[in-house]
Amino acid sequence: MRTKAILGALLVAMLLIASPVMSGLAAGKKGGATVVGKDPDGDWGTNADPNLAPAGNFLGQELLGASIGMADAKTFNLVIKVASLPPWGGIPEASRYNWDITVDGTAYQVTGAFTEYLRGVCNPLHTGACPPPQDPGPTPFFVRQGPCNVGADCYLLGTVSATFDPAAGTITIPIPLSLVKAKPGSEIGPGVTTLGGTVYATPAVMVTNAAVPNDTMVVTGTYVIPK
Repeated sequence: MRTKAILGALLVAMLLIASPVMSGLAAGKKGGATVVGKDPDGDWGTNADPNLAPAGNFLGQELLGASIGMADAKTFNLVIKVASLPPWGGIPEASRYNWDITVDGTAYQVTGAFTEYLRGVCNPLHTGACPPPQDPGPTPFFVRQGPCNVGADCYLLGTVSATFDPAAGTITIPIPLSLVKAKPGSEIGPGVTTLGGTVYATPAVMVTNAAVPNDTMVVTGTYVIPK
């Protein structure tokens, strides 16, 4: 009888401890990120040579998924999931990540890297004159209004700092709503990159070349900013 009482007390205690944890998981799921795209593992570099796939992990460029969620009431996150991310977040000045989105039908491009000094100081691909030389800061991603294809007008709207998480294999890019004229109820949809698909990861310095081994991902889902 005493043993049953002890077991009963332990069970109640476990339920009390688990309750807030379970509530937190439910709340996180409800307000968490929405998966909008997936990509198979092991397909990096197949546009050039199928045997190159293992190098995608070393470079941090093997794409697996894409998700969108709110960071806070004024910012949404674009989250790129990769199979492996080096502790330094990718080979500096060599791994570029790009995500083309639409916000209520208007095209925007989000492109950057763990370090991006060559483009960050003065990017000749931006329409208009280069700004005065400047430090782009850590993990810079440039938000541009497009469509940002060759020969098209592409205006730099601002620079944001992404978070590279090697343990989770994620790159989280915060986008202020005001920067892309988004508001509660706005729909974030997929755009089309210069390499095809919606998201790409590739070795690049100043200019991105489609002939270089890369990985692309097609995003099919959309995300609506909560009201």
